[in-house]
Amino acid sequence: MKTKLKSIALSAFAAALTFGPLQASAADVEWRMQTYASTGMSEYNSLVVNFANRVEKASAGRMKIQVFPAGQVVASPEVTEAVRAGALDLGNTFLLYYAGKEPALQGINEWPAGLYDQQALEWFYSGGGKELLRPVGERNNFYYLGVSTLLGENIWSNKKIESLEDFKGLKIRTAGLTAESLSKFGASPVSMASEDIYTGMQRGTIDAFEFVSTPVHYGFGWHEVTKYVINPKFTMGGSSDWIVNLDSWNALPDDLKEIVDNSLRAASDDFFVQSRLEEGEIVKKLEEAGVEFLTWPEGEIEKFEKARYEVVREKYSPNSEDFRVIQQSRMDFLTKLGYAVEAPDRKSVV
Repeated sequence: MKTKLKSIALSAFAAALTFGPLQASAADVEWRMQTYASTGMSEYNSLVVNFANRVEKASAGRMKIQVFPAGQVVASPEVTEAVRAGALDLGNTFLLYYAGKEPALQGINEWPAGLYDQQALEWFYSGGGKELLRPVGERNNFYYLGVSTLLGENIWSNKKIESLEDFKGLKIRTAGLTAESLSKFGASPVSMASEDIYTGMQRGTIDAFEFVSTPVHYGFGWHEVTKYVINPKFTMGGSSDWIVNLDSWNALPDDLKEIVDNSLRAASDDFFVQSRLEEGEIVKKLEEAGVEFLTWPEGEIEKFEKARYEVVREKYSPNSEDFRVIQQSRMDFLTKLGYAVEAPDRKSVV
């Protein structure tokens, strides 16, 4: 592990030489961060750059954050390790990539019951999420700063997927809870960094993929190598994670910690509104580009949700008591809002 962390740190140093140091300034604190977003995506500007600019402005220049796009310092799945190692101060990532080492984070970026867009953000900040997740981060040498909302997800494919039966033998780039759920229908999940999806679809290494929301997919240009988009969205309420190296966080004075936290929440709100506005326009552009939208028969999404619950009950909960507590908290939160959901360790409705 130490060898791997050292390798990540060296990679980050090389990237720093390539992209150059931060502009000379009177900033008291200078951080480097990497996001999952590419420079052509709305996330890069309306979320990540917006966040960095807000921090600099609110701190009157005392703190500056240099933003690296996806894959520029390390591959996207390695961002958490880079933050842990101190090669990056901050990462905007998906912690499901790290769940193999921390089972409490299984399925962290998606919910078995995806019911509305903002459920992850609202649970994290107002439903007990941060109180449960920040201790998990600290024992892994990062501070779990917060989350940003992602719109619901569609599956994009070069083969017609008109029902769950069509997943048999399908090579699909996916991860986490979705990967394990689709396996129940005969799919062949492929682990692949987001920056490799375009080439994977182009060369036929994968037949289909799911990553995050439509604006993200469009920003990566994946419509250029995709024939079909599947409706309806198979999940809602997803989120990306913001994590900070624990030493970097602890070294911040309290007023800058507050500025970082407030800036993230404000930028996340801006991004959510921008994404909602963009999505309808992007759907029109996809149709104009010749992408065909397929609609699943009634009942297919319910079957898929059932499979997600089965993975949670049969694998995730028995594997981690911390996960079970986190998942129960999520389901309790939805129940209080009036939704009927299942418990993480039994079939009865909460």
